[in-house]
Amino acid sequence: MRETDAPPPTTPDDPGRRPYVIGSALRTLEVLQTFARPPHRFGLAEIVESMGLERNQAYRSLKTLEAAGMLVQGDDARFELGGAVVSLAATAARGRSVSLIDIARPFLDDLARATNETVHLFVRDGDHASCVDRRESPQGVRLASALGQSVPLHAGAVPKAMLAFVPPPEREDVLTRLASLPRYTDRTELDPRRLERELALVRSRGYSTSDEDYDPSARGVGAPVFDADGIVVAGISVGGPSFRIDDDVLAHFAKLVRAAAEGVTRQLALTGRS
Repeated sequence: MRETDAPPPTTPDDPGRRPYVIGSALRTLEVLQTFARPPHRFGLAEIVESMGLERNQAYRSLKTLEAAGMLVQGDDARFELGGAVVSLAATAARGRSVSLIDIARPFLDDLARATNETVHLFVRDGDHASCVDRRESPQGVRLASALGQSVPLHAGAVPKAMLAFVPPPEREDVLTRLASLPRYTDRTELDPRRLERELALVRSRGYSTSDEDYDPSARGVGAPVFDADGIVVAGISVGGPSFRIDDDVLAHFAKLVRAAAEGVTRQLALTGRS
């Protein structure tokens, strides 16, 4: 081995039992991982207590993550996951979903042609839904969307379609945190009992509706997609501006979206993919 290839000496920040690992960086990433646990929002004192860190260490880790866009600090001094994490999660979800995107492609194409409105494919990523494919409406006034966009499961057509079918403990976790989730419009439902009633209706009919609860000028329908094990992993939606989507159109779209989602689910079952 050449001298220039020799491993660097260990330091207090690089324990000998784990060469090349930067101790402070590892500690900071462990702080970040804490936010994967409910309630997903923590203050400095809570991080210190849960991780057994010194206050100064915990503070430096939190501020480093904030500077990197991984965390944001709210008005109550608690931190929550930031946009950089959401972007990484959406990219990871898209990478895991290549087979799903391929399978869903013809169904999305057919749905877009049949409705002439914007069509989306979202995948579930924990308590968020991430957009991994779309078909834009050819009409001049249409829904705007972005690949990689990640949204919580409490509002919008596909997010609610997913939330209705996740395991009850996970659904209850979202419902208990509704007060801390975004209110996108004055129709965003943040009352746990009313939202649970809506989700029960979604389970009974197999699709959800978004009536200006995410976008103040849009209506749409979403339906869940299940993998070979019967676990909800994705959802398909179609929607457009409210002035064009009346109740009759919405009901017609519901049949088409549900058929498309069921078609993708059948193909996932046949291939054994998730």
